[in-house]
Amino acid sequence: MHRKISLIVSLSSALSAMLLCVSASAQTDSGLPPILRDIPQSGSMCKIERPPGATQSGGERVGDGLESVCALPTSGARAFLQQSGATVIDTRHESDFLQFQIANAIRLDAASVRLKTYLRNKPLLLVGDGKSDRELYGACGQLRAQGFKSVQVLMGGMAGYIAKGLPMSGSGAPDAFEAARLDPAQLWAQSLFPEGMVIAVNSPASAALLPLALRVADAAPQAVAGAVERRRKGQKSVLANVTVVFDGALSEAMFRQYSQAVAPTPLLVYTDGAAALKGFLRSQEAAWAAHARGPKQPRCG
Repeated sequence: MHRKISLIVSLSSALSAMLLCVSASAQTDSGLPPILRDIPQSGSMCKIERPPGATQSGGERVGDGLESVCALPTSGARAFLQQSGATVIDTRHESDFLQFQIANAIRLDAASVRLKTYLRNKPLLLVGDGKSDRELYGACGQLRAQGFKSVQVLMGGMAGYIAKGLPMSGSGAPDAFEAARLDPAQLWAQSLFPEGMVIAVNSPASAALLPLALRVADAAPQAVAGAVERRRKGQKSVLANVTVVFDGALSEAMFRQYSQAVAPTPLLVYTDGAAALKGFLRSQEAAWAAHARGPKQPRCG
C-alpha cells in the first residue's frame, strides 16, 4: 500500500510540473503585449529555441524584408475592390469593425483565414488598423505558401484608407489625423519594425529613447521627404510606413503636409512627447525583467 501511495504522489508531481510548463508557454503567447512576444523565454520557463532562419510571431522570417507582392498601396484599393470575387478581410478588433469598415468586409483574424478553404481562389486583401500590421505581412506570405492564390495587405490599413478619403460603411470613423496618431506603446512597436521608418523631427528627447529613429533637425516637410527618399533608395524591400515623432503640438494642416511629403508611403504620427514615452518604457521594465527571469517552477524537459 505504501508503494502505491508513493507512486501516485510521484505521478501527481510529474503531472503538475508538466501543466506548469504548458501554462508558462501559453502565457508567453497570449498574456503579454505584442511587442514582448518575440523575446525568447529564459530562466526556469519552458524555453523556446529559435533556429537560424526561423520565423517570428506572424510568420515573417527574421531579417527578411517585406515581400512587395504582399503590399497593396492605398492608391490601388479601388481597383482591387472592382475585381470579381474581391474579398476584404478586416483583422481589427470587433468593436472597431462595428464602428466603420470597408463595405462588405469580413471581420476575421488573419490566423483564421487559412481555415476558410472557400477563400483560396478569391483575391484577398488583409486590412488592419495601420499601426500594428507587421504580422499581417507575415500572414500574407504564409497564406500564399499554403495555396491561397491572391493575398495582399493594404498598406497603412484603415488609417491610410481614411487618409485617402475612400468610401466606407458606418458612421464612427475618426478623421485622418486622429486615425494616424500613435500612443507610446504603438510608437515603441513601430520603432522595432525594420520595414517601417521612424523620424524624430526636432525631437531630441524622444529620439534619445528610440535608438533606431532617424533624427531630423529641420521640421520642414521637404526635409522629411528627403530623408524618406534616401531610405527608399537604400532599401530593396517595401517601406511599409513612416512615423513622424514631433514633440509639441502638431496642427492638422502640418500633418497633411507631412503626409503629402512621404506619399505614397502611409504616415503615422506621435505627438505625446518624451515624458509619456519614458513613462511607458519605465512601466515595461518590470515586465521585461520578470519575463527574462521566468516564474519559479521546475524546468521543462
